Amino acid sequence: MWVSDDNPTRQGQLGVFQNSDRRYRVLLDPSNQGVEKVIVQCIAGVGPDLIDAYTAFDLAAYVKSGVVEDLTDVLPKYDIDVKTQTFPGIQGAAIYNGRVYGVPADLSVDGIWVHRDVLRKAGIPEPHGPWSWERLAQLAQRLTVRDPSGRVSRYGLLFDWSWKVFFCTYGARVFTPDGKHCVLDRPEAAKAISMMHDLVYKYRVAPTPVEQASMSGKGGWGSGSIGWFGTRRGAMALGGRWWLASLRQYSGLDLGVVECPNGGFRNFFGYGRATLINKASKDREGALGFLRCLSTPAYNREVNNDADGICAFRQFANDRSLLDDPAHPAEHDNDVWAALAEHAVPDETSPYLDGATVSRLIQKQIELVQENEKEPAAAMRDAKRDIDAALLAAMAEIK
Repeated sequence: MWVSDDNPTRQGQLGVFQNSDRRYRVLLDPSNQGVEKVIVQCIAGVGPDLIDAYTAFDLAAYVKSGVVEDLTDVLPKYDIDVKTQTFPGIQGAAIYNGRVYGVPADLSVDGIWVHRDVLRKAGIPEPHGPWSWERLAQLAQRLTVRDPSGRVSRYGLLFDWSWKVFFCTYGARVFTPDGKHCVLDRPEAAKAISMMHDLVYKYRVAPTPVEQASMSGKGGWGSGSIGWFGTRRGAMALGGRWWLASLRQYSGLDLGVVECPNGGFRNFFGYGRATLINKASKDREGALGFLRCLSTPAYNREVNNDADGICAFRQFANDRSLLDDPAHPAEHDNDVWAALAEHAVPDETSPYLDGATVSRLIQKQIELVQENEKEPAAAMRDAKRDIDAALLAAMAEIK
């Protein structure tokens, strides 16, 4: 039993394992996702054999609860070295306090999608990285189209207020290295959030929350940024290669990919999945076989072909399955995704505070900025105040 999401690509990935070992039949269980739910099931003895962790905070929760197996000394027997063979940007979901608990299954890093035909029609050369957010904003202004009444018919840029993406490119951090203090009051954090705010309210190249709601209510826009970009309602968009699972369904698109801009740091947020083994699994041999499969050429090429991000194992990032897939000859810029992966950094964590709490407290403040109700610097100061209070309470409980 494998607890993961119900991405359609999972079935093909399952097929790779089952074709390699006919002794096992793996059942995907997407309905039991949720860290706390999985932990309770594992403790009760009815948990899945395989568990996907999506963040470093997920992994920390599983390790601290004692429900996943430490694989540090096991994986080398299968010629798997997670620390040297996989991209660092996804290792946070597999490695905790120097110990290895899982095998990375894929990696995503956001770049800038562009409609090449829209750029050509506007007489604008296709951009190339490295480049700055300011340069992107200026280009997006040229690509934003308004009717005589001022209503936008095409935005220059679509993005989903992914603060971790912006944080990485500005060198901003949430915690000190020891995880005991929040540092959101430093200038880098305010600069990162300010750029998101400016893209909407200063440069006016991305929709406000009110405009988003209005567009969603009129049909054709309800599927979010991917759908809006697929219907050319945005000339550019911030997103990952996994968008192709949807974008491949739109006909006639001429898509390009550009490296994500940066605010002085060529670092990009890495995210994806790593698969762990329930310590109480009743079929440890089969579970280990599944993890071994994640390191094989067949599995990594399946990830590349299906555009489920890119392969987590570095050696397959130069493979034809990514760079020159004959099934999708129009996808010319897969080398950009491979280059982004080399600069991907993992999520940061604090050993004292769970990720759900951290994200909730930051998101609460960012939503005020997004609604233009609060200055970015003030929002980050207040987020620091709230996180520091939560840290003090958590550390007091430990003592």
